Amino acid sequence: MMHMVERIKTGVPGLDKLIEGGFPVSSSILLVGPPGAGKSTLCEQFIFEGLKSKQPGLYVTLDSSPKEVIKTMEDFGWRLDALKSMLKFIDGYSWRIGGATGEFVISNLGNINELNIAISEVIKRMGVAGVKRKVFDSVSTLLLYADPGLVVKMIPVIVAKSKEAGYVQMLILEEGVHDPKTVTTLNYITDGLIEFKMEEDKRFLRVARMKGTAHSRDWVPFEVTDKGIVVKK
Repeated sequence: MMHMVERIKTGVPGLDKLIEGGFPVSSSILLVGPPGAGKSTLCEQFIFEGLKSKQPGLYVTLDSSPKEVIKTMEDFGWRLDALKSMLKFIDGYSWRIGGATGEFVISNLGNINELNIAISEVIKRMGVAGVKRKVFDSVSTLLLYADPGLVVKMIPVIVAKSKEAGYVQMLILEEGVHDPKTVTTLNYITDGLIEFKMEEDKRFLRVARMKGTAHSRDWVPFEVTDKGIVVKK
């Protein structure tokens, strides 16, 4: 008898259809593509889908402030008013512009151990019971500010720690700016890979790899609408 993989919805119904209903529970998914392709939007949609289902979320934001992330989500109509208590941020962005405030703020991305400690503390506070969701946006920014060798060694630890605590996690990597060894390592330690590309004004994604999932590797068109990502297939 084949064991059925427990899954959670991605927040994008068309993507769920491509991967047998959603991401496998406790999986880690790497998103790779050029800037502006829709990676962060997918992450925000993924987090909001979890909040609606009473699944707590952790958002590690290195490319924009927590306020900007919340505003972007609310611009899509994803109201967070009654759900904000279930969403925790680790702010690794605001130190660059000064005046960072919040419960978990990174003072310098060059110190990757500080980030690791903050993630461990949030995981501890949120507990280990039940499914939770996590976004790391982005690994590319961390590689820019911290020693790449240390990042490549630390990310597997962070991924494993989050997985053990019951998180389904998405990690963003910008395309074409990292050496092949780094990309291969990150691909190796994650359970799935979704690639993005842009052709003129059109966007496409494909599920290149997803553990325990039967799926096509075809490129599928999608749009970023006023309600978020819509997969057209």
